Amino acid sequence: MSDEEQKSESLPPLVTMGHPRLARPSRAVPKRDIATPAFQARLETLHRAMVAYLGIGIAAPQIGWFERFFLMTTSRPGPDGEPEIVLEAWINPRIVSASSESNWAWEGCLSVPGLRGWIRRPAAVAVRGFNHLGEAASREYAGWDARVFQHEYDHLDGLLFPYRAADPRHIVTLEALAAREAWPADWPAPGARDTPLGDVLPE
Repeated sequence: MSDEEQKSESLPPLVTMGHPRLARPSRAVPKRDIATPAFQARLETLHRAMVAYLGIGIAAPQIGWFERFFLMTTSRPGPDGEPEIVLEAWINPRIVSASSESNWAWEGCLSVPGLRGWIRRPAAVAVRGFNHLGEAASREYAGWDARVFQHEYDHLDGLLFPYRAADPRHIVTLEALAAREAWPADWPAPGARDTPLGDVLPE
């Protein structure tokens, strides 16, 4: 068995849609616990799970830990001007404000295998919480990063992206989405067919 296979075997399995606990709010992490070796080890395990399961973010409830923390990747300008991917940890986060403007995008989820959804969300959010060291943190996110934050945050409240679909027809299979060039221009909603994965469509 390879080292990668051994690492994968040591990871908690993904909890998927239909599990009743995944649809309930999770409990807060005691602040005094954040800097402890035990909690830091959990953050590392969550990161390994995100990499192994090929996620751009992952919330603790998705691997059976029903506490309020998650990891997400964001894109920032690097020293050479090129975008670089940054890993961020949010513990006991909260959304303090959301923009009145919204956008739409295709979303997927490790806990909802085989499906994608055309989902509307606020275009920007201001957030607060604690970072991986237990320090108070605040950020403003816009565009795709705002969407990733909101998606992971939803997990902490027991929400999955299909629950946010404005129309059941906005949920499609991966196979159908891969063949979307054959869809009518307004299916399943105006702009959905031609919006690339990972992009947002302003409302």
